[in-house]
Amino acid sequence: MLGCKAPEPLSFSVCGQLISPSGFLHHRRCFAETVLILVTEGALYLNANGSPFALTAGAYILLPTGEEHFGFRSSEGSLSYLWAHFRTKQGFEPVHADDAKGYSYLLPETASVSPSGRTAQLFHQLMDLSLEEQLYTHSMSDYAVSLLLMELSQEYFRTCSTSQSLPGPVVSAREWIKNHYFLPFDLPELAAAIGYSADYLSSLFKRSMGISIVRYTNRLRIKTAKTLLSNHGVSIKEAAFSCGFSDEKYFMKVFKEQEGISPTQYKHSFSRRNIN
Repeated sequence: MLGCKAPEPLSFSVCGQLISPSGFLHHRRCFAETVLILVTEGALYLNANGSPFALTAGAYILLPTGEEHFGFRSSEGSLSYLWAHFRTKQGFEPVHADDAKGYSYLLPETASVSPSGRTAQLFHQLMDLSLEEQLYTHSMSDYAVSLLLMELSQEYFRTCSTSQSLPGPVVSAREWIKNHYFLPFDLPELAAAIGYSADYLSSLFKRSMGISIVRYTNRLRIKTAKTLLSNHGVSIKEAAFSCGFSDEKYFMKVFKEQEGISPTQYKHSFSRRNIN
């Protein structure tokens, strides 16, 4: 675990998005800033502080100040990742889980989150802010990168506590949905895949999660749709089908219910990116 005791917001430096069609090999780097990388597509092969990491979609890595890193293997196929540099007076240090008290930020050196979830959205909002030139832009960027690191910390502990407290069938169902939400499926198909009756699984899931399987699945699908609409310029129809919706009108209805605006309105609200 890496921890940082920082009572004040982190100091944002720069961020962006790297997109490579194939054969990307990360240069050897050693910054006087902390670096955060979140892979959204493909695989990044990175050696950090002497250890090799194969970071696939959804994986992030936190590189403390002065930690040398470089690519040890070229990417195969499309690669895309978000990156941000920031500074903090206290710095990140190794922390044992039993000594976690008092840290403003506490997260693993590397872990995985949903590549289309809230972390990715916060990353993209940070990118948008970094391109603004308004009165409070610099301060807002500091708070935005701080919120991003807090979200990663929260996500890690939320994942740990949820996996420990949920019944086995619900954990299995969540994992299956996470791996298949981009495909159309129904409750009997899900239940058969993990070896439980549909009625039992539906009742247990709702009781444990406080939400139905359909609603839980649609939340994941809409999160992915938001990323597609805001970053890849796909059409509403393409976003719907790519996220497991077989009906474009139903997708638009669910999107409006969850986000309060239409997919078209959301798509138009994200337009600027810093891409290298």
